[in-house]
Amino acid sequence: MNLVTNPPENPAIDDLTRTTIGKFQIRKLLGRGATASVYLAQDPFSNNEVAIKIAHQNIFSEPVNGARFKKMFINEASLAGKLRHPYIVKVFDAGTERDMHYIVMEYVDGHTLKRHTQPENLLPIDDVVEIIFKCCNALEYAFVNGLIHRDIKPANLLTTGGTDIKVTDFGTALLADSDLTQVVDAVGTPSYMSPEQIMGRELSQQADIYSLGVVMYQLLSGKLPFTAENQYDLIQKISNRPPTPLKDVRRDIPGEIVRIVDRCIRKKAADRYDSWADLACDLATVHEQLELTTSIDVSDTRKFNILKTLAFFHDFTDVELWEVLRISKWRRFRGAKTLIDEGKIGGSIFILAAGDARIMKNDAFLGLIETGQCFGEMAYIHGMKKPRSASVVSNSPVTVIKIRTEALQQASIQLQTKFNRVLMRTLADRLEKTSMMASAL
Repeated sequence: MNLVTNPPENPAIDDLTRTTIGKFQIRKLLGRGATASVYLAQDPFSNNEVAIKIAHQNIFSEPVNGARFKKMFINEASLAGKLRHPYIVKVFDAGTERDMHYIVMEYVDGHTLKRHTQPENLLPIDDVVEIIFKCCNALEYAFVNGLIHRDIKPANLLTTGGTDIKVTDFGTALLADSDLTQVVDAVGTPSYMSPEQIMGRELSQQADIYSLGVVMYQLLSGKLPFTAENQYDLIQKISNRPPTPLKDVRRDIPGEIVRIVDRCIRKKAADRYDSWADLACDLATVHEQLELTTSIDVSDTRKFNILKTLAFFHDFTDVELWEVLRISKWRRFRGAKTLIDEGKIGGSIFILAAGDARIMKNDAFLGLIETGQCFGEMAYIHGMKKPRSASVVSNSPVTVIKIRTEALQQASIQLQTKFNRVLMRTLADRLEKTSMMASAL
């Protein structure tokens, strides 16, 4: 559903005659589309803000498309509680009250990427690559859970600024192994639809890869790969004509990025990327190259791929790794730098993302910390800030991941469980080594 960018001047309850729906208190209208309106609301129990999509009351009885709209609404409502990914808008609840059909969703205080498809308002190239990389991770997660989105476009990608992104509007999604009667015709937005989608053929993840490729083309250039004066000509061009070369529209785009976009929007699904993982891998590689020349800070894309290589995070899922990124801070230090001081009060746990360091106590060497290992974990295990029992000094330039105890304690149960397992295993390994050293004396 496309939201209007400028809601009515009176932001109250629009044409609703009530100020609550279910347990939620409606605050103001956020936007209105052809089939539904979206309101900002508040959960009185948690005090959290949510977005509520309310279907227009007469839309399901519309003679031509009513049944189709109802199926789309049910599709999206059926996802309540099922998709939990940091780059997918959460659907919390759905229901019907007095013939009013509604869906309760996560509220994202930002805007869609549509504003960044204008030539005068384009994002930096490396930001576009990172946004598309995060979309890949979200859509791969959805696909593994049996979903093909079918309506990937800038208006369905929300951002709060920078490269933070949320994929939304799964109303047209195909659900594998679903008992629901699904909308299987050529739904979607023609400018972003793959040739096979336009022709109503069976779809795979390659259809969404095509659509995301068109989004990337537009975010980089401010243009669409196919334009026409009417929908019939547009469909003919998408199905039969080559796209306008991206290099012809914007000449300063690196060749490797052009090749990625070109591969995404090839006519035949078999000629595109085989999987989301393959596309994400190429995006990560090219972003790392961009990062060397355009950024001092380590990007989220680069951090995510570093985490996947570290032994500490070997058993963590992609969703859990994204959560780690949200609660962590990354810093680089020179060699011979004291990272933590013996006796100083500390409340954070650290993981070495690169380099190595030594553990020292009273100037005596106790052990070596290598890439992928943690230190300072006792603050988290004890659940409180306490004096450090030893110092840690870098032997070489290091990259350190810092996570505050409070942040980890407030993280998801799944993430805390993973950390607890790794830390218990780490303590057991260290105890075993200490015992072996003691027995050798």
